[in-house]
Amino acid sequence: MTDNRNLQALIDRFLDGQTTNAEEQQLYRYFAGEVAPQWQKYQPMFRWYAEGMPEKPARRIRLRPGMKGLAVAATVLLLFGIGFGWHRYRQTDDTYARYEGSYIIRNGQKLTDLSVIMPELQQTVRNAQQRQQRLDDLLNGRPREKKELPLI
Repeated sequence: MTDNRNLQALIDRFLDGQTTNAEEQQLYRYFAGEVAPQWQKYQPMFRWYAEGMPEKPARRIRLRPGMKGLAVAATVLLLFGIGFGWHRYRQTDDTYARYEGSYIIRNGQKLTDLSVIMPELQQTVRNAQQRQQRLDDLLNGRPREKKELPLI
C-alpha cells in the first residue's frame, strides 16, 4: 500500500462508507505501524477503529514548554475569580435579605423595590449609627464633635 493515490482513494472510500471488511483491515494494519508524514493525521482515527471504537478516542493535549505553568495559573485565577464573585453575590444577597419587607413612602406612594429604596435605607442606617455613637459618647463623658446631628 505504498502508492499514495491508491491509499488516498481507499481512505476516501472508507470515509464514504464504501469499503469492504478486508479493505478496512488493510487500512487498520497500515496505520498500526510506521506511517508516512502525509497520512499521520489519519493514524489516531484508524487506530481507534482498529481497537474496536472504545467510548472516547484517546486524545492528548500537548502544551508547549512553559505553557503548563501558565495553564495552572490561569486555572487558579479562574477559580479565585469564581470564588470571589460567589462571595460578593452572597454578601449582596444577605444584605437584601436583611431589608426584605422594607418600604418607603415617597410623594404619598409606597415603594418596595429594594433597588430603588436601598440607598435611602442605607443612609437611614448610617444616620442611626452616627446618632447612636453620639449618644454613647455623651453618656460616657467623651467630648462632643463640633459638627453634630440633632438627637431628635
